[in-house]
Amino acid sequence: MKEQIGNVGVLNLLKATEESIRKAGAIGNIGVVLYRSGQGHLLSSLTAENIGSTVEVPDGYSYLTGVLEIDRNYLESLKKPLRLVVSGRVIIRKDVTGELLDREELQLIVHGDIYAPSPLVGMISQRFPEGSRDVKSYSGDIRMENGHFTMTNAFLRSAETAVHLVVNGKLELSKELDLDLFTEKIEKMEVNGLIQLFEEQLTAVHSKMESGVHGAMEVLPAGYERLKKTRRLNARSIRSLAGKNIFTKKPLLFEAGIGREQAAAIGSIRSTSYIVCNDELEDLMYEKLENLETEILPYETDFIFIEGEQEWDEAQLQAIGQPSAVIIEGKLTFMDDVEPASVGEKISTLDLFGELQTDNAKVRAALRTKLRVNEGLISEIRQVPTSSLQNIGELSL
Repeated sequence: MKEQIGNVGVLNLLKATEESIRKAGAIGNIGVVLYRSGQGHLLSSLTAENIGSTVEVPDGYSYLTGVLEIDRNYLESLKKPLRLVVSGRVIIRKDVTGELLDREELQLIVHGDIYAPSPLVGMISQRFPEGSRDVKSYSGDIRMENGHFTMTNAFLRSAETAVHLVVNGKLELSKELDLDLFTEKIEKMEVNGLIQLFEEQLTAVHSKMESGVHGAMEVLPAGYERLKKTRRLNARSIRSLAGKNIFTKKPLLFEAGIGREQAAAIGSIRSTSYIVCNDELEDLMYEKLENLETEILPYETDFIFIEGEQEWDEAQLQAIGQPSAVIIEGKLTFMDDVEPASVGEKISTLDLFGELQTDNAKVRAALRTKLRVNEGLISEIRQVPTSSLQNIGELSL
């Protein structure tokens, strides 16, 4: 049986044959396909959902995906010509001179961005004309961050000169960020992914970006405290939110036992998710909400919140004391011994945002009678093929 391959960042066909492609089977999304001249027919043999781009690697050239940094030591260490195709980014450091670049040891074909000191931009554009590249200048220093990067005052103070910052992933601006220091120490900013900032920081950030965010920008309202994860509040922990305005993209869970006076101490709430609370607090939550499209999920006695993956058998279901509201954010699987009558007895309401699995058709029918919110999936238990491959950085066929 052919393997089922998920997402592939780089598909390397430099040594591929028609047979190796046929054996690979179906592939999901492919970021970049590398191939040599004369292998164009192999591209049409691929079975893939989406291909971001294709890069031809000429004979005699090696390839590199990611970031290539070129400084004086790198160029002086080259003893023989190096021909390289780069799919990603090239950073030319400030100690590189025009004389070093004039040497013939380095030949580049770049598919991506080239960052260069301002005096060398014109020369580099002529020196490396091939590829789908964009040459960008910087005058101070350049720093590249991948993944999740939080900009703090400590980072800004550590910069000796103005920084051209490139973030590939998520950039988060600290709420306490000194905007005068930000203006002084950030020369330019580029974000490929998500930038998360507060409303009062928006003008300063826009002034440092020559183009918009290549991804998404999330602006947090001024005067609000952001809750970064699902927050489960009890009579003790709710005290920390007294007098505060709250912004969250995650569920906000009020346990039984929280009184109206404690809940009333919270300021305004802005939520793009949902709120779970005792039915005695439902009207108060609507008063607190600034965006009325937020879902309020009241319960009468108690609730069970499912994150991640869980499996319930009949004994676990019977262990629930009084009928409870069940909210599924992750995946819940009911085992074969679960009785439909137990579902009716132990589950008061069912709010489905994730996935619920059972092979018993009668149990599925009983669960559907309990549904209050259905934004997920009720299905039979699926077996994942053992030959399935998921996310792969680079795959050579």
